[in-house]
Amino acid sequence: MSFVTLNECPPGIFRTEEGSYGFKSEYSSKGKCDAYCLDSGEYFYGGEMDAEGRGLQMVEPADVVADLTATKAELQKVRQIADERLAALDRANAQITELKADLRRAQSDAADRERDARHAREATDLARQAAAELRGRLKEVRANQMVRRGDLVGFGEARVPNFDPYDDGVPF
Repeated sequence: MSFVTLNECPPGIFRTEEGSYGFKSEYSSKGKCDAYCLDSGEYFYGGEMDAEGRGLQMVEPADVVADLTATKAELQKVRQIADERLAALDRANAQITELKADLRRAQSDAADRERDARHAREATDLARQAAAELRGRLKEVRANQMVRRGDLVGFGEARVPNFDPYDDGVPF
């Protein structure tokens, strides 16, 4: 609504230009309208001492029911937005939980692969050692033209051969 003088204002609640609220009654005494401050209940003067000056004060009639209806509609919109944001937050939290589980699985898989790689390196090192030992034995055999029983023992897997302590080096 727009501002009107206090005399033109219909009975009911009004707002002053300063932002305070008052109530104009439908009754008047001695040619002046009766108006009261809502916050204190005192007679409304509005800074004027005479009835004519007070009646010319600019006030804005307030439609409380319309204001409450508008406030209620705004509140419903805010509540709907809050509900949508809460639902979005719940979805985001569920996604975070899934991503954390995926991260734990990925870390576990990475640890398994690292362990497998370490075992593979260890097996490769053992195989290299066994190959070096076999090359050495092969050179020895070629040089001596003899085979020991220990040269034939323990080469089923890729590992350092187990030697026969009773091998005397005598060919058979």
